Amino acid sequence: MNSNIFNDKKQLIVLEMANNHQGDLDHGKKIIDEFEKVCKKYKDNFNFAFKFQYRDIDNLIHNDFSNSDMKYIKRFRETKLSNDEWKNLLEYTTDKGFYKICTPFDEESVDRVIKDNFDILKIASAYIDDWPLLEKIVEKDIDIIASVGGADILKIKRFYSFMKNNGKNFALNYCVALYPTELADTNLAYLRKLMSMFPDISFGFSTHEIDKSSITGVIAHSIGAKLHEKHVAIEDLEKGYTINDYSTTPENLDKWLKLLYESVEIIGSAENKEKDILPKEIASIRDLKRGVYAKNNISKDSKLVENDIYFAIPVQKNQILSNDLSKFNKITFIKDIKKDEPIFLDDVIIENQRVPIETIRDEFLESIKSNGIVLKPGLDLEISHHFGIEHFNETGCCMVTLFNKEYCKKIIYLKPGQENPEHYHKIKKESFILLDGDLNVILDNVSHDLNKGEIMHIGRGALHSFSSENGALFEEISTTHHSDDSFYTNKEIMNNKFRKSKIKLL
Repeated sequence: MNSNIFNDKKQLIVLEMANNHQGDLDHGKKIIDEFEKVCKKYKDNFNFAFKFQYRDIDNLIHNDFSNSDMKYIKRFRETKLSNDEWKNLLEYTTDKGFYKICTPFDEESVDRVIKDNFDILKIASAYIDDWPLLEKIVEKDIDIIASVGGADILKIKRFYSFMKNNGKNFALNYCVALYPTELADTNLAYLRKLMSMFPDISFGFSTHEIDKSSITGVIAHSIGAKLHEKHVAIEDLEKGYTINDYSTTPENLDKWLKLLYESVEIIGSAENKEKDILPKEIASIRDLKRGVYAKNNISKDSKLVENDIYFAIPVQKNQILSNDLSKFNKITFIKDIKKDEPIFLDDVIIENQRVPIETIRDEFLESIKSNGIVLKPGLDLEISHHFGIEHFNETGCCMVTLFNKEYCKKIIYLKPGQENPEHYHKIKKESFILLDGDLNVILDNVSHDLNKGEIMHIGRGALHSFSSENGALFEEISTTHHSDDSFYTNKEIMNNKFRKSKIKLL
């Protein structure tokens, strides 16, 4: 299996056979056969794997307990397969089209997992902090899934760091290490917490619940799980093989997979929404929109004004919609339009000024984020474009006012090569503190280059301008800011009533 399996668009369904083969090769093959009948219905929608367990029984179990009736020791002894039987079972698994996953319970078994060409190595919950075993595992070139049942956050963090430091490609399975798990103990909300703490890896859900619910996969997927692991078994009453409480039957897996498949279809993806569904929606509701018609005769080269148009249905192909009209769109006619005629997109030139403002906002947010600054959504970003938005890259700045009382605090951003022109304040006194980049302040005709962390004080009435060669982010601390207290020495700027725009931060 390639190292992109955790990022595959298809979710991975892991069928955990564990010891349910009962140490009987034929029974193990029968489990694969019965579950293959179910899985083939969903092969186009999911990847499927069978998972096994390896133990070096003779060395793993202490000699004094080799004949013990203790639950796990007895179970491990009674379900042991020979090397030849394992080879046969694994070849059968591959021939049936399943990926192969194995959990090693000791160092010797790690080597066997590699030797037998498993696609993924699974670390059981009990071994997520078994450091001798983990040291052995990270030596191997194989993808890893680890279950975190019974592990607190500190253990999970240590395991995560260990895997990252060793450059491993791994995923984590949330599970509850209770066999079986009551539905009330499933607590899938914890999966959401883990995903928020470790957003750069894939997560799955390893289920041990009593086989009474078919929606655990649906819920896990809705939270964001990409992997699902379920214990599987079939009974053979003639041989005395029964099914434990936390293993699922083929019939119940079919119900579980059907609902999971439906949830995958319903939830879909943001990419699919934007690429495939949104265009169909737009086409579907277009006929409900109002088209723009000429109320009067309109001459070529004139600007669109409200009194010259009206809105009506039906909408014709390529006609301008009422939705296309906003204060950010400047519309110029490139042909004459007669009264009551529809106005088409080919009849006009539309200049949208909203897009540059949104782009400036996104650049500002990226600068803020890269400096570790958190701003509350909903704040106003004030964009100064003294000579028009088309000249913003050369002249202007953008700023956020965090509070404005007896004292005021702003964060100001300058693009590379941008200048804020000379001006002064009659009421406000202010100080600049450079957070990032380079800032040149000309104060009363004297040039000052600020270094990161340096402070520049600017008194009332002091002429000042500021600029940046490579971009700057700085704080302004001042007395109360008044919107009519900025006086530019350039009369063109003072006469420009539309030199500022505002947009909400997201």
